[in-house]
Amino acid sequence: MVEISATAFGLLQGLFVMLNKRCNWIFYVIQMALMIIFSIQNHLYGDTVNSSVYIIIGVFGWFLWGKESGTKVEQASIKEVGIYLAAIIFGTLAVRMWLMGTDDPLPTLDAFTTVSSFVATILMVRHKIDTWVIWFVNDIAYCIEYWLLPDQALYLLGLNVVWTGMAVGSFIIWYKEMKKVTV
Repeated sequence: MVEISATAFGLLQGLFVMLNKRCNWIFYVIQMALMIIFSIQNHLYGDTVNSSVYIIIGVFGWFLWGKESGTKVEQASIKEVGIYLAAIIFGTLAVRMWLMGTDDPLPTLDAFTTVSSFVATILMVRHKIDTWVIWFVNDIAYCIEYWLLPDQALYLLGLNVVWTGMAVGSFIIWYKEMKKVTV
């Protein structure tokens, strides 16, 4: 039931963020609370920590997107992209080392999805279009993770299949919005 509820709230959140709507953060916070429960039940400790932090980021996103300046879509600079990629690589290695000492069934995938989704969420809060490239890769990795879990999380796998497509749609919508502002 937790997995199904998290999936439903995730679909709503994905739709609203794709449309660049502030209310997405309400569904985001609820989904993250449900994901904490799911992750604990499945020993995905990286995701548990991630979802806990995401509740705070979701509240921050709600307030930031409430400001007029918080809705302008921008592209990250080359320097920012380098920083984000380095954070994903080194963060994944560090989190993987921690998870290797737990009963996490998929420490490498859990580490990657944990770190890359954290970076993507920060970019999403900041309205950086680059978030959707990271989300695209991250959603594919989550599909693999949920498929490989001992008790496959098929609803969440399905959600991430949908989110993979929504990442493409979100990129297109945000790109058009970014071009309207810069032209």
